[in-house]
Amino acid sequence: MDDIDPPRKHYDLKPRKFEQVNAPGIAPEKSTAHDVHAMLQQNRAVEQKAGINEIEIRPVTSRRKRDYWLVFIPSVGFLGLLAWLGRGNLYVLVSASAGIIIVSVGLTWIMWFVMDDY
Repeated sequence: MDDIDPPRKHYDLKPRKFEQVNAPGIAPEKSTAHDVHAMLQQNRAVEQKAGINEIEIRPVTSRRKRDYWLVFIPSVGFLGLLAWLGRGNLYVLVSASAGIIIVSVGLTWIMWFVMDDY
């Protein structure tokens, strides 16, 4: 029994057929109804008439400094008082001192380096 393989099939894409819409050498007409640049210019003219692009420069008054001190002073004051009152207990003294450092560094980092002016 000889197993003879059938001839291999070669698959190809069919030939491309393009439909020619425009006559050769003639550019299509520019329609202002679908011209993006004309639409953008019309939108810009309407915005300028409405005064949307007018901006007012006013001085920046940030509440960040006030809020920083309103949180910093009571929290460090409370932890300092806790350290002072618990100075006989080493665990309380070290924990309160570490709390002061963490609150000071963390609050400073968040308020001045992470947050924007508000």
